[in-house]
Amino acid sequence: MRWTSKESLMRHEGEAGPGMGPCRPVFVFSGQGSQWTGMGRALLERSTVFALVLKACDVQVRRLMGWSLLEALTAEDARLGDIEVSCPAIVSMEIALAALWRSWGIEPAAVVGHSIGEVAAAHVAGVLSLEDAMRVICHQGRTVGKLKGKGAMAVVGLPWARVGEALPEFAGQLWRVIHASPEWTVVAAEPEVLERVLAVLRRRGVPARRVDSEVAAHCPQVDPYREELHGLLSGIGPRAERLPIVSTVTGGALPGRRFDAGYWVRNLAEPVLFREGVDTLLEAGHDTFLEVSPHPLVKHSLESCLEGAGVRGQLFVSMRRGKEPTQEMLGTLRGLSQPREPERQPEASLSDAGGALLANVA
Repeated sequence: MRWTSKESLMRHEGEAGPGMGPCRPVFVFSGQGSQWTGMGRALLERSTVFALVLKACDVQVRRLMGWSLLEALTAEDARLGDIEVSCPAIVSMEIALAALWRSWGIEPAAVVGHSIGEVAAAHVAGVLSLEDAMRVICHQGRTVGKLKGKGAMAVVGLPWARVGEALPEFAGQLWRVIHASPEWTVVAAEPEVLERVLAVLRRRGVPARRVDSEVAAHCPQVDPYREELHGLLSGIGPRAERLPIVSTVTGGALPGRRFDAGYWVRNLAEPVLFREGVDTLLEAGHDTFLEVSPHPLVKHSLESCLEGAGVRGQLFVSMRRGKEPTQEMLGTLRGLSQPREPERQPEASLSDAGGALLANVA
């Protein structure tokens, strides 16, 4: 039996209990760019749940990659600028943060992941075992690491559908890689091509900023490695979801068993349809979102999506770069425990969200 996106999202409602109150947000797992030096140190020292989950992830990373995840998350000289390190580090942090939120009684109504964040989302939804989740992200990190220096990305103030018509001179050289929100798109190209694109946009008064990244995933540069990655991920055993999960590869809800090896190749090689995924959740009635990541990366995209859909929602974050995480999380916990204000205004205008997106996207 196949479900529509809304049917798939809502079929767990009976199991979860009636209503989607402030303590049942959508867990949003963000992607590359949220990492920072020492991001796991404080919570490893203060939370048994968090530490146990990260230690379990560390066992898998040592087996697959040969280095210590715990050292990468605590050391001052950790190689978090190396994408082969940052990918498993981010996903492991997100899985551990989700476990900590759940230990505090904050259960997700649904999950969605942005780029590599989908790996954490799939584990939290019960689709991937921890062993399979770490296998996926470690091999994805190794694969995308082969693209270092070949591509670059930028966030531009153009709607997804207008990128091609606005820049026809770069047809075949410029790729749309992330549909971030109604008004913002992340594009990729070879580094020298992207510099020319940015120069053209600056002359036309279109806001744009290069993303701090040595690689460009979600584009044709990944295609030569599809078959190899599929082979490395063969044997992944996805299971039926225990929570509704929205795909940002397809933009809609998917049954858990569809998240097989082929899916995770597409997750790395094809565009991220984040805006479509959020719209699917909004259409199903979800309006409270908790970003589960070491630093807010998609909050402003979420704000833009909410305003574009005319929805007054609530957005919360887990941690912020360089900030004391327990205080941040306890503040968010208080916010999630408060009764909803029926006429709550959006936190920022669309233009404010766009400006913040330029400052934070990665």
